[in-house]
Amino acid sequence: MGLWKRISGTKKTQRNAMGATRASHPRFRREGTAPRIELTDDDIAILQHVYRHRFIRADDLHRLLAGRSVDRVSRRLTLLFRNEYLDRPLAQVDRFREGGSQPLVYGLGKIGARFLKEKVGMAIGATDWRSRNRTYVRENLDHVLATSHFLIDLELACRARADVSLVCFADILANAPEATRRSRFPMTWPVPIQWHGGKTQVQVAPDGIFGLRYHRGDGKSVRAYFFLEIDRGTMTIVPSERVRDSEAFPYRATILRKLYAYADSYRLDLHKAQYGVQAPRVLLLTASESRVAAIRRAANEHVVKPLRLPPGMFLFGALGSLTDPMDSSYRDASGQAVRLLGTALPGGLALV
Repeated sequence: MGLWKRISGTKKTQRNAMGATRASHPRFRREGTAPRIELTDDDIAILQHVYRHRFIRADDLHRLLAGRSVDRVSRRLTLLFRNEYLDRPLAQVDRFREGGSQPLVYGLGKIGARFLKEKVGMAIGATDWRSRNRTYVRENLDHVLATSHFLIDLELACRARADVSLVCFADILANAPEATRRSRFPMTWPVPIQWHGGKTQVQVAPDGIFGLRYHRGDGKSVRAYFFLEIDRGTMTIVPSERVRDSEAFPYRATILRKLYAYADSYRLDLHKAQYGVQAPRVLLLTASESRVAAIRRAANEHVVKPLRLPPGMFLFGALGSLTDPMDSSYRDASGQAVRLLGTALPGGLALV
């Protein structure tokens, strides 16, 4: 029996704890006529969470819907999948080959996208969502899931505090200049650079953009903004000197090139033109403490010191050690331990 047959399976019958039987449906195929579904407020919240994060694990959805029965949420997810409000990307199939218990991953389905656009009023462009979901391979999917998992950790950490609230990208975009709001790719912008006497431009595309609103005791609040980068340990940090001195360097996918692009964007105030925000930091999260140290040194030696930038422009942390993003300690480019609402960059906290 092939992998697809074994994973997709056929419809089976299972018994619950009370001895009653219920149907168990294939994970990645829709078969038969799906039962009609009337969307609840929780269902709509699920669709909005999935759309915001692109792909999301079922266990992360359970955390976002705290207080709801895990079994009930799981049943609703299955119904939403069978009715094409949600999709289960095929790139996750390989995860089940590894054995053990794996949470299912969900993306938005075509009916869910239509509902959010027509009934909720969300600005969702026309696209073939099922085909788009199928373009993702395992590496891309894992990268998106690492991003969504951190952002959900951050959202839950903010919910637990009375003095801090999360500013999600949708809120930032709603207050951005019109050109950004109308862009097909509002999380991407070009950065002009000069390299070895020539001029070119590179695209900056953070994995996530968010803000934190800190509510002060005097009734006022301040905001800090962040460009999030997730590094899963596969990209070269600093290429060889021969590559760095070549005209090809700006076109090579390396951590150093990414840091240079953010540095030039900061120096040209492109964050203001793109989003109308003050001095955002770059928060780069990677796979291990040793890689944190290597990337931090590269940022300090090749970017921050030569360009005389504030060390706090870049913050670094290890994904596995961030149990609470708000209370966790990060390192700036100089190696100093800071928190997300630590010392601000010049002009980096906006009083609102």
